[in-house]
Amino acid sequence: MKPLLALATLALTALIFEERARQVAGDAHDALDSAVGQARGAKQSLTQQVEQQPLISLLIAGGLAYALASIIPSRD
Repeated sequence: MKPLLALATLALTALIFEERARQVAGDAHDALDSAVGQARGAKQSLTQQVEQQPLISLLIAGGLAYALASIIPSRD
């Protein structure tokens, strides 16, 4: 009787873990969809700003490139 009870308990535990894994996967999928939506919105906003003010965008990009170049050590 004990082996049967242990087997039933194990099967029930496996079902519970499987359901919880499905819930976690669903939550992860929802979070990914949200992140993708936010990234698309940020891309559209940045694209509009660059199209409206290309000179300022180039100056900002150049400044960032200069700052990164001065921070990153060169290989000598």
